[in-house]
Amino acid sequence: MARKGLFWLLLVIYAVGRFLFPPLEFTGDSYGYACELIKGDLWNSHHLLHKYFLKDLWLILQPLQITENPLLFFSALHLLVSLGCVFVLMKILEHRHWSQTRIYLALLFLISGFAFTKYNIENEVYFYPILLSLIGSYLYEKNKPFRAAIWLGIATLFHQIHIFWLIGLLSPRDWKKYQNYYPLILGLFVPVLTYSAVGLTTGISLNILLFQDVEAGLVQTLPNLKNFVFLAINAVRTLFQVHGDTFLFWNLWSPYYSGIAILLFILILLGAVIYLRERRYRYQKSDWYRPYAMAFLLQLVFAWYSVGNIEFMILLPFLFILTLRNGSLLKHSLVFSIGLFVWNTTQWFIPMAKTRPNRIHDQIAISHRIINDDQKQSFRGVQNPIRVYTQNAASVQNAYEYDYLSDSFKGDERLDTGQMKANGKFVQRLKFLPIEENNLHSGYWLSFNHGRMNRTKLSYDSMSNPPQQLHLKFTRLYRDTGINGVLELYRISPLNPD
Repeated sequence: MARKGLFWLLLVIYAVGRFLFPPLEFTGDSYGYACELIKGDLWNSHHLLHKYFLKDLWLILQPLQITENPLLFFSALHLLVSLGCVFVLMKILEHRHWSQTRIYLALLFLISGFAFTKYNIENEVYFYPILLSLIGSYLYEKNKPFRAAIWLGIATLFHQIHIFWLIGLLSPRDWKKYQNYYPLILGLFVPVLTYSAVGLTTGISLNILLFQDVEAGLVQTLPNLKNFVFLAINAVRTLFQVHGDTFLFWNLWSPYYSGIAILLFILILLGAVIYLRERRYRYQKSDWYRPYAMAFLLQLVFAWYSVGNIEFMILLPFLFILTLRNGSLLKHSLVFSIGLFVWNTTQWFIPMAKTRPNRIHDQIAISHRIINDDQKQSFRGVQNPIRVYTQNAASVQNAYEYDYLSDSFKGDERLDTGQMKANGKFVQRLKFLPIEENNLHSGYWLSFNHGRMNRTKLSYDSMSNPPQQLHLKFTRLYRDTGINGVLELYRISPLNPD
């Protein structure tokens, strides 16, 4: 009991730490979902119920004035749901009569992974269906297959990828007995009925409802070498952050932080050596091995087909643990898991407190200030937003729109985020667009290149030059350098105005 109390105390401390140190830069999807929730744009066929659920919950709790920052509220809710996933997984393992020590080793291994650490504080959809699927698994292992089927079916309405968990778990072991198919039929009936009803009421074909991104040409449909390469990379990244912010962490200007990086890397290697040396090379299959292994393989194949998208691999550590019989495979994994936990945790605790890897809000603030000075005119009436072309346009635009909507929602008169007031209404001053050299028009070009500081030498990923356009003139208005990188802003104007 004392160990259980200590475990939950540490988990609470972890939750409070994550809440107090949220990312300075959320993902573009986090900002995008928040914008859609504020505007009431709740439709998404891939995760049908996600935004409807959050919007209703926010409206119910809004009178309590818990927070004036909707994004922070949605992110904190996702964090609580991710911890709920840990709790339900623990209940499943207790139901299997695992020893407490092995349960804690399994949960520590899960929590230490980068996929869990990265996405649990974002305003994303992923942990909502995982929680529902885990509840379904718990009920199924308690011999309540029909109740489990309903929960698993609802999980697919929060995210379609959970159809693989549903099929894997509910597929009959004895395929010759037709009554064993009833739970699977019930589980599939939930999404089939829902999507059929939506299709009939909206007039949208099921093909578009189920394969919206494919129909829109937003995803790669024919596999190639990238599928294998990115699957391998992101299979590692589900546990260990191996690129991205890690370079900033390793190359921060202070040798103190680089020293921590080296010590943590040594700790992880030491933990791996201890684990490989001490554990017995024997995998004991559980009574539930087949359904969870099937779900794991189906999800892994889908992740491969999706070019190794790490967002589709978040649930793999959960399914892996559920394939185990008694957790003996995780013996001697304590040092390794602690090393992973501290390494991945420092990705938001140490470097994000010192740097902003993509300088999203800097790009917004600088663009607004310099462009406003360059225009030297008041913003009267409703005008078209000024076009700003940049590399990371989707994330920057989502963050800018969220700031605009958040200030509009609060009635903020200070206009700190760069929007202006026209005819009594807030309007967006800027529009961030992706760089397409063959489709550039008058406006502004914003260039940002990440910096890398190694002791006293500052280098950059690449040095951008304005696109070569015979009919356009690029005039640099702003440039700064620093540990984050070089940020430049150019005015785009016709070469021959006449």
